[in-house]
Amino acid sequence: MHVRELQWIEPVTAMRCLAHRAHLTFFDSAARHELLGRYSYLTCDPFSTYIVADGQASCNGGAFEGDPWEVPRTLLAKYPQEHRPDLPPFQGGAAGFLAYDLNRTLERLSAPTFPGQRLPQSILHF
Repeated sequence: MHVRELQWIEPVTAMRCLAHRAHLTFFDSAARHELLGRYSYLTCDPFSTYIVADGQASCNGGAFEGDPWEVPRTLLAKYPQEHRPDLPPFQGGAAGFLAYDLNRTLERLSAPTFPGQRLPQSILHF
């Protein structure tokens, strides 16, 4: 892992500077708390994107059959890295979201009464 310390700026300002970049992912810890509001994470331009939509998993456009939870495990296993105690807790891997509707990949449930916004069930950027 290559680490380069940058001059600190407000996380929202940094996010706005990168707003034009592909697949911007921003986890903002806006809480003003010494332990709970300590880190914000910002990333863009992933080398790989994993999506689950309507229960179908795909990575970089290629479909995967079977357990949609296995693919992220396999992808993460390809890029192991040693944890560095001198850095914040999250040191890379996958960033994105897991929607509540992803529960349908774990158990059989009836279809929701209202279809919702038709968003993917998960998007993870590596």
